[in-house]
Amino acid sequence: MSAEGNPLSRVEPADAAKLELEYSIPFEAAASEYEPKIVTGASGCWVEFADGQKMLDLHGQYMCVGQGHGEPRLRTAIHEAVDGLDFVCEVLSHERKGYAAKLLCEDTIGEPTWAGAAKFVSSGSEAVEMAILIARLFKNRPVVFTTENAYHGWTTAAAAATTLPYLRNVFHDSRTGEVRTVPTPHPEFHAAPAPIDCPDEESVRKVIEQTERSIRAAGVENVAGIITELYYGAGGLLVPDGYPQMLREMCDRLGILWIDDEVIAGAGRTGKWWAYQHYGVNPDILCTAKGLSSSSVPAGAVVMSKEIAEYLRGGSWAAVSTFGGHPLATAAVSANIEIMLEDRVVEHAAEVGEYFKSKLLDLVDRHPSAGGLSGTGLAYAVELVKDPETGEKWIPTDRWLTPSVDGDPEFRPGVLIADECAKQGVLLFNFLPNTVTIAPPLRITREEIDTAMGALESAFSVLDSLLPGAANAS
Repeated sequence: MSAEGNPLSRVEPADAAKLELEYSIPFEAAASEYEPKIVTGASGCWVEFADGQKMLDLHGQYMCVGQGHGEPRLRTAIHEAVDGLDFVCEVLSHERKGYAAKLLCEDTIGEPTWAGAAKFVSSGSEAVEMAILIARLFKNRPVVFTTENAYHGWTTAAAAATTLPYLRNVFHDSRTGEVRTVPTPHPEFHAAPAPIDCPDEESVRKVIEQTERSIRAAGVENVAGIITELYYGAGGLLVPDGYPQMLREMCDRLGILWIDDEVIAGAGRTGKWWAYQHYGVNPDILCTAKGLSSSSVPAGAVVMSKEIAEYLRGGSWAAVSTFGGHPLATAAVSANIEIMLEDRVVEHAAEVGEYFKSKLLDLVDRHPSAGGLSGTGLAYAVELVKDPETGEKWIPTDRWLTPSVDGDPEFRPGVLIADECAKQGVLLFNFLPNTVTIAPPLRITREEIDTAMGALESAFSVLDSLLPGAANAS
């Protein structure tokens, strides 16, 4: 309690910044280089900072915010939950847990009703960990395949399944220049090719054939399954049509499981509730988080097939997530799904997504530094090129940039785009050096898209001016 008897002490923004610098470990920055940017409010697609600046959130804060900031009915549901049960462990249950699972397994998935059960956890990384555990347990096999260009989280198995070197728990010591990746020794993980630069069905088939060869080399009898993304949010790629269908056929033929990581891609991000629904096939296990609760409360879940659910219900399993199915989290999940269904938020994302896509395609056509567009709904990636004729990248290693081997590039075009957009009041973050990822809240309006496009136009004009030969051309 504070001296006034209030349960929560008031911390002014200036004090909050000072306390964070003194007592917290900043993300992706040395303390000497870090300046806290304190958020004081957010509404819809807009974020407000302590200095009074308002920015259009064009990245959903690392693709986390689903339907938008400050949805009043969602806040009311959370407030009501706070006044209810503080905590219920997984051995016991409460009224919201089963209902949230029902909404997830039936109302968001629809027909065909392949889903048999959902198991709640606390985050996306934890959902991946749980999915891998379930796959290994169900198949009684140790090996899990992942794909190149993947990001699955920061925890042990999730990091081992992450093949984007830059995002695999990298620590850059600004004092010595040393770069370390946290050792994650998991020889049972193998990387199959990702369907990058696949312009036709034949090239997709070659990726699947190479994937199958790798699985057979490891010994199919040792392989529990393969974990993939359909929209590589951190990797800047939407898989081509044909890939999920061929992957599903291969998994069925080999008798292994397909784990679909939709922590980023799911909950409406691609214009359908789940990205796999674009392709007419179902996974065996689905991972979700982020947009599941619109990130209003930390929550994640694993949805599994009826066959797997029946197996797990036939015994007891001591795999516990302390906060899995927390009353506050399941209230947020339930309310978020109900509101999105009632307001047809996913349909809105698909509709405005088409408008956004047309604008982005026009941008790519007019700016030589924009090499291509991938995505659907409200999940997009713009490729950045140094040479429009050859497609040469600014950073040759591209998605496979390994700081401990390649060093830290002096110039990152993706960072430049984000910085230039910030000058125009548009918030973007950058993962890959040659890619701009765009994933705003799902309730973004056409007018807000126009605002975003103004900032992107300005930013790409700056990058165009840096192309080799641009000065002579002008």
